[in-house]
Amino acid sequence: MRTKPDVDIGPGQAATSSVINALLAELSEKELAQVAVAVIRENRSRLQKAQELFEEVSQLDAAGSRDEHLGQLRHDYRIAMLNLHAQHQVVSLVVERLGFVPEVDGQRPVLN
Repeated sequence: MRTKPDVDIGPGQAATSSVINALLAELSEKELAQVAVAVIRENRSRLQKAQELFEEVSQLDAAGSRDEHLGQLRHDYRIAMLNLHAQHQVVSLVVERLGFVPEVDGQRPVLN
């Protein structure tokens, strides 16, 4: 039976990368690959949400809108971008730990 990783994840206690690495430390390669697929899917979902918000803000800006709805959309877009960039960090750490980018939903990774 696995136990919780021995790391204090309280505020200011550990760097995010240290916490993530501790959480991943006891996983098998198969489990780690499953986590990688899940975080990549989540990243794609967050990217899609940020893109949709960006497009909506752009359309309202182009139309000259200055209402409260536009202000809320800008706020939502900023939050979406913060969440997306945080998720990028998670994906990066998980994939680095795994050692390769897994195939997700039948799509092979694009490598530059």
